[in-house]
Amino acid sequence: MKKKVLLIGANGRVGNGFREEYLKNSEYQKSYELILGVHNKKFKDKNLKTRYVSIDNLSSLKSALKGIDVVINLAANADPEAKFKNLINPNLIGAYNVFEAAVKASCPRVIFASSIHAIGGYGHGRKVKERDVPKPIDLYGATKVFGEALCYTFFSKYGLSCIAIRIGAYTSNNKMRNVCFSRHDYDHVISQRDMGQLLHKCIIAPKEVKYAILSGTSKNSKLDMDLRLAKKLVGYKPEDNSYKICKEIKTTGLK
Repeated sequence: MKKKVLLIGANGRVGNGFREEYLKNSEYQKSYELILGVHNKKFKDKNLKTRYVSIDNLSSLKSALKGIDVVINLAANADPEAKFKNLINPNLIGAYNVFEAAVKASCPRVIFASSIHAIGGYGHGRKVKERDVPKPIDLYGATKVFGEALCYTFFSKYGLSCIAIRIGAYTSNNKMRNVCFSRHDYDHVISQRDMGQLLHKCIIAPKEVKYAILSGTSKNSKLDMDLRLAKKLVGYKPEDNSYKICKEIKTTGLK
């Protein structure tokens, strides 16, 4: 029987990209059924099943996680300039609720969307390892450090499998050209294809993988985050180099 995977935050940038990657990749589809967790009860998807999810409501989450093998939590306020009051519900209480609901619903694994903002204090010029001490420089980053801490707490207390991904500058297929011309460097850019693969690898990782914080970038010529653990632990094999892609786009005008 195929695993059932619930994607919370399915309408966000990363969520939309992963839906696209799933629908065009037969390997992904053979491995598990992707179910969209949506906040709007009227939302329907012609290709995928949906379940109503409210991260503010623990009982709602518990019901949504019934029979789910892996939950991916992409739901958050991702504004680095957000005030604390606007981060409390989605990034703190919501994050906790997903972990708690997973335990109560006997969902074996949570994949938590952390961010490079959790280590923003290192700046450029150092390839940050997953086990380096977090250094957030904004409140958004601090909330992601809280989520990473919850990963270890629920792993150590309940045996929950939790993989946190420090997502870099995520770039969907239709935004790559904009990124090439708007950024000064591409050290922590991660393409839609590579982000989809990394999520896939975390979903199908052996059950023995109980706890990890992984770097989420493509195989760029220069890197702000070390990818060795992601490659070793879950078999991540990034395919895109943002420096090469952007060089081609800038020199040829290709999209």
